[in-house]
Amino acid sequence: MSDRETVPGTVVVGVDGSEGSLHALDWAIDAAAGRGATLRLVYAMGLPLVTVPLGGPIRTAPSPEVSQAAKALLEEALRRVQEAAPSLRAVTEVSRAEAHHALLKSAQDAELLVVGSRGYSGVASLFLGSVAQRVASHATCPVVVVPPTSQEAAARRGRVVVGVDGSEHAAAALRFALVEAERLRAELVAVYAWQAPDAPVDPFTVLQADVAVDREQQVARAREWLLRTVDEARTPLTQRVPVRVETPEKHPAAALLDEGADADLIVVGSRGRGGFTGLLLGSVSQQVLNHAVVPVAVVRVSSAG
Repeated sequence: MSDRETVPGTVVVGVDGSEGSLHALDWAIDAAAGRGATLRLVYAMGLPLVTVPLGGPIRTAPSPEVSQAAKALLEEALRRVQEAAPSLRAVTEVSRAEAHHALLKSAQDAELLVVGSRGYSGVASLFLGSVAQRVASHATCPVVVVPPTSQEAAARRGRVVVGVDGSEHAAAALRFALVEAERLRAELVAVYAWQAPDAPVDPFTVLQADVAVDREQQVARAREWLLRTVDEARTPLTQRVPVRVETPEKHPAAALLDEGADADLIVVGSRGRGGFTGLLLGSVSQQVLNHAVVPVAVVRVSSAG
């Protein structure tokens, strides 16, 4: 992770002409400019594969109309970049492959990959549950999924929310969140959500007052641990990031969505083995991605360096 903090790299963003991808592009422009990185705009044509005699499958060649449409779309996207950040270096890339393949390949050497949660241009669109979910699951770098309801970068709220649970996945997310909070000059809100066991309390052996005291002690210990965990994750770059810790008694996904409802970014960890924390639909990361109204960063352990 330290290399990513100090060496300008590349921010890759998927563009397809949809409103959703424009939100993603705006977020990526701000992120690349803040990092001193190059912005790479990727358009995927999603052309079909055909089998040739005595050879393997190949992509069909685009028609002149398709090529011209791709060129026009990227030129318009570049104009948007220049208007927002005139000094930002931006390059374009056109792929014949499906969107998720094109983005994953382009982002192999990237510092960050940004996609919209939804798109509306057919085979190259960025739907959560297909392209956005696939790249968030398999990319070798952090992925930011930007919903269409996301606020503009100019309307920053000054908060980055991250889930922390003691796992290596959450540790990678925390390091990334600290860097983002520093870049955005934002407060970091570290969230450790917990739920009390469902075991019944025997009124003859345990007093309710004792249960309440024990719960308060557990919360106090959790807060101390959370503060210590954040301090251990700091680097010289992130020493001055203001931090607030929250230990709500609720489901982790609900806690992150509540705390992050008006944040600039929610950060969650990924196993780094091809799936989100919890792997299956219904996991914390998947629920956050499905329901967040702000950008969500998914950070793999492997991307923490």
